[in-house]
Amino acid sequence: MLPLSILITMVMLFSRDCITVMALKLCPKCGRIPVPYPLSTGPDCGDPWYKVRCIAGTLWLDAYKGSSYRITSINPMTKTLIIRPPGLAKNTCTAADFGTQGIQLDEKLPFNITSANTVMIMNCSATVLQEYVALNCSSTSVCHDYIRGNPEAKANCGALPICCWYVTGGTMHTYRIRVRPERCSAYQSFVNLDMNLPVSKWPVPGLEIEWLSPREPECKLPDDCNDLVNSMCLPDLVNAGQRRCLCKRGFQWNSIQVREYACGVKISLRRSTDMNRDLEDLL
Repeated sequence: MLPLSILITMVMLFSRDCITVMALKLCPKCGRIPVPYPLSTGPDCGDPWYKVRCIAGTLWLDAYKGSSYRITSINPMTKTLIIRPPGLAKNTCTAADFGTQGIQLDEKLPFNITSANTVMIMNCSATVLQEYVALNCSSTSVCHDYIRGNPEAKANCGALPICCWYVTGGTMHTYRIRVRPERCSAYQSFVNLDMNLPVSKWPVPGLEIEWLSPREPECKLPDDCNDLVNSMCLPDLVNAGQRRCLCKRGFQWNSIQVREYACGVKISLRRSTDMNRDLEDLL
């Protein structure tokens, strides 16, 4: 029988290796939707800073104040995902997420709203006309076309005079689509909308969200980077005291690659980034 000290050492080494391997692991599919790196459905896969939830085969993105939105698609090449807005509360011209004042993303997390969304905001007050001149609230705006052409919107919002539309992506709308009593109480969003099409041919509602490119994975020991090709565990040049699996000289970090998402892109040393040049003395 092995001495207790040896057993403890073996358990510690095995546990550390398991944690390292799991921390670099891609998350499994959620239903039919693949979960690309860095999105994370649990502490044992992806990058936990890019948290999404998989519940009974459905992916969810959590927002502020406890609200969550179903993820309908993910595009790892553009680093975007599409969520489904909740629509209207039953028999009212009020957003189903009115209680949380609409979609509000946490600005401390790496997600924000892209400029690909066209938003209809309905049941608006006259204050909106005075304070938000960038909105198109004319009586002939496409928002009225939407209300006339969508049965649910027509039934619940058709008698209300002010509705507006705008395209997301400005400073005000990067992290939220807001509804509240003194402004507008309802909204709907469409991704890459061609407003020349009749409302009956518009796509299903959606809101495109993008995520920031992830940094290289953290590490503590050289072996932590064994599964990340062409990388080494080196001091983080941004955060003192941290270490990351940084690319070897002549290779560039690439977070989009699905399987080998480390330093898989070889570059000319003459075109290396400033960070690559800073690392030359360390490699």
